[in-house]
Amino acid sequence: MKCPACKSPLREKGASGMTLDICYGGCGGIWFDANELQRVDARAATSLHTVWTAPHQKIKLTEPRLCPRCPEQVLDRKWFSAAEKVEIDQCPKCGGIWLDAGEFSVIFDEMKVSKITPPGWAVAMAEAAALVAARTSQPPPRPS
Repeated sequence: MKCPACKSPLREKGASGMTLDICYGGCGGIWFDANELQRVDARAATSLHTVWTAPHQKIKLTEPRLCPRCPEQVLDRKWFSAAEKVEIDQCPKCGGIWLDAGEFSVIFDEMKVSKITPPGWAVAMAEAAALVAARTSQPPPRPS
């Protein structure tokens, strides 16, 4: 499969019983097949967090992107939440979701200040990011 953002080959990575497609050595994005994002737990998110922090290629966020699973299907850009801080790319046909490098961090920050109960996967990803920050000697996020 090809990366929807930079066209590099996606590589499979096991994470807590799932196999995800990641753009290693390219833009650092990650592809979640339908319903995989909801299955991300804190353990999986901890192992995936480093992918988002080290992209090697810059991409244009405004170019149309093709679904890596559905040939010739353009991904829809949509806001992650009503706060409209991060846009995600989703396939209208298979339901897969593409997250660009850095979008995880924005989602994490949004969840820290949100008064709306986040989906379970977002809580798991936020907890994992806090663990990664603690392990890399970064100051922990301040509670809101």
